[in-house]
Amino acid sequence: MSNDNPREDSETIEKKVLEIIQVQWEQHENIRELLSILKEKIVLDLNALGFIGRVENQGSFVRKTYLSEDDSFDLLLILQKSDKSKAHQILDALKKRLKKDRIKNNPIEITKHTGKIPYLRINVEGELINLFVGFEVSPGEEPESIFDLIPMHSQYIITHMKEENRNEVLLFKKFLKTIGVYRNEIGAIGFNGYLCELLIIFYGSFRETIDAISKWRPRTIIDLKRNTEKMEDVDLLTSEMLLKYYPLYVPDPLNPKDNVAADVSVDQFTSLIAASNTYLMKPDISFFEDLLFEIPIYDELVRKIANSGREITILAIKRNFEEAEICWQKALSIKNAFQTELFNNNYILERSKTFVSEEYYGLFISLMDIKPQISIRKEGPEITSKESLKFLKQYTKHIDVVAGPFIDNDRWVIHFTKKGQSVFEFLENLVQKNTFVLNVDSFLKIAIKEKMKIFLVDETLRNIYDTDDTFAENFYLFIERKPLWICNLKEAEVL
Repeated sequence: MSNDNPREDSETIEKKVLEIIQVQWEQHENIRELLSILKEKIVLDLNALGFIGRVENQGSFVRKTYLSEDDSFDLLLILQKSDKSKAHQILDALKKRLKKDRIKNNPIEITKHTGKIPYLRINVEGELINLFVGFEVSPGEEPESIFDLIPMHSQYIITHMKEENRNEVLLFKKFLKTIGVYRNEIGAIGFNGYLCELLIIFYGSFRETIDAISKWRPRTIIDLKRNTEKMEDVDLLTSEMLLKYYPLYVPDPLNPKDNVAADVSVDQFTSLIAASNTYLMKPDISFFEDLLFEIPIYDELVRKIANSGREITILAIKRNFEEAEICWQKALSIKNAFQTELFNNNYILERSKTFVSEEYYGLFISLMDIKPQISIRKEGPEITSKESLKFLKQYTKHIDVVAGPFIDNDRWVIHFTKKGQSVFEFLENLVQKNTFVLNVDSFLKIAIKEKMKIFLVDETLRNIYDTDDTFAENFYLFIERKPLWICNLKEAEVL
């Protein structure tokens, strides 16, 4: 491909990519048939159990914005509002009945997920189908669950998206997946499919979207109903607004109180801006290909940490087969609670990041110092007392005194600093004895007290790093801080 015409290069690249990621008719029909059979079985079982409801295809399948590589599809079981309290009972009964059934002589494997919203994960013929539960909601009504608006979301996308723009969504999704900012599982952070579709509707095409993203700044607000885009000055935000700071704010056109981009982190937001700029400067098919990178051995990562001058601590709880969605929610609660305690006790937090691996979930923490500097006010004797001279001689040139001795009312006063408790001891004490101060629910407090382990960069951590590949990948990304899509760039392009 010629380097003289970047636009021609990008068009050629995107055409090649589309040939791979577009779903072929036969594949679509096979999935449609599978979903149709499953829907019919679920409705029959539901009626046999004495409940009224219907099952709909939802998500990217019904909106025709799914990739050929996708193997997970969504069905929505829509129940009467009066059956909300029976959702668990209904799913348990459906699971029991469907497990005894078969589709085209293939067994149906089912697991029930009990996160914030319960759902069934069904595995048939190598395809994964999520059966979510929603309730009948009319436009303007307050939703009962996060899934109640999905049919309206689908209708909005189908109504507002031009047929030719569906391919633009495919390109955008693949781009986001490659650079690692797409939300691949329920409960995780990142761009979701609905957000991708809204951005393509707003900007018009993949390339126009990438071009607009390259100019984004925190905090960018995109309002589809008003057809407006603006960059808000973060420095002018009130402290109240900063408590719910989102780098990207996209009000749901059907429910403007909701930010569709609420799960996009600052790191993901800035990484996407950088990747978009790089792609525009030098289009390359690597932005749509599997990432090529090698996780270093543990000793190499330890050397990086030592040279960084940072103190690394890991808070981790064994998953014990807990679902990823629940683990992500707990990890986020752990992050908010422990960050608050570290800040309140003068530890200088450089950054932190939640993680969920095959074996663990928890929090990576990077600190400027293992022990915080604590400033203390010490009141001395009255200025007219006999002890004054002794106090002045002791503290006038004391190495730890940062202010004073000075007079406050009728007393001598000094401010001095001292090193606080090491972060490991502080966290260990917090977990074992003072868990009650953490702002988390009572069940998570019990899990923290009984199951949480605090790891430093030592031989114990090496064992986890060497045996849990997903932990190693998450830890490497936390230490390296480098967006993985950089690894796919050729050396000449980086220079």
